[in-house]
Amino acid sequence: MRTPVAGTAVLECRGLTAGYGGVPVVQDVDICVAAGEVVVLLGPNGAGKTTTLLTVAGDLPRIGGEILFDGESRRLPLYQRARRGLAFITEERSAFMSLTVRENLRLGRGGVDAALDLVPELAPLLDRRVGLLSGGEQQMLTVGRALAARPAVLLADELSLGLAPKILDRLLGLVRRAADDGVGVLMVEQQARKALRICDRGYVLSKGRVSMEGGAEDLLRRLPEIEAAYLSART
Repeated sequence: MRTPVAGTAVLECRGLTAGYGGVPVVQDVDICVAAGEVVVLLGPNGAGKTTTLLTVAGDLPRIGGEILFDGESRRLPLYQRARRGLAFITEERSAFMSLTVRENLRLGRGGVDAALDLVPELAPLLDRRVGLLSGGEQQMLTVGRALAARPAVLLADELSLGLAPKILDRLLGLVRRAADDGVGVLMVEQQARKALRICDRGYVLSKGRVSMEGGAEDLLRRLPEIEAAYLSART
């Protein structure tokens, strides 16, 4: 099992409060991601995981608290954060369905060759329209395009959504490899066991607050407790 990375914090949330229309969904959330580690956000539906990612990305304005990138706190929209080294893989596959794989990769900041180095499975699909790809192929394109840009921070929301286990394992392997190359990763994932096997640390959100945190090995041992909390949150 991996030991937590003691590196430079590339992303921090301090007392983050965020929501919609001024109504908080997450409150007083503290999260830290170091360069070279994968951190997972776990929790039941409605716990505030995606809201947290959207706020970190700059897609939602924060209500309170701070978000720091490399120690700097700034209120920047998503496109400006992307220029500063943030990549965001959303829950919806953010590819242009009417364009080919090659055209989609050209629109990324890393280009075609860098993406193919990471995801060679895309090579025979380069001239195919993305709308004709399987869900797994579309997600490989999205992940490959994001990582080809060599981001400092990667946010990933539910990579597993609708995917076969083999494809998910491949994508999680790409995420782990990116972290091993120095990227700081914050991901939301419902497949808790799979995610914890490639992560360094994790946080569990419950009703908009951090209810548990720890190293991946510790959270794996406590997985029955975490899953029981999921079930109780739905009743």
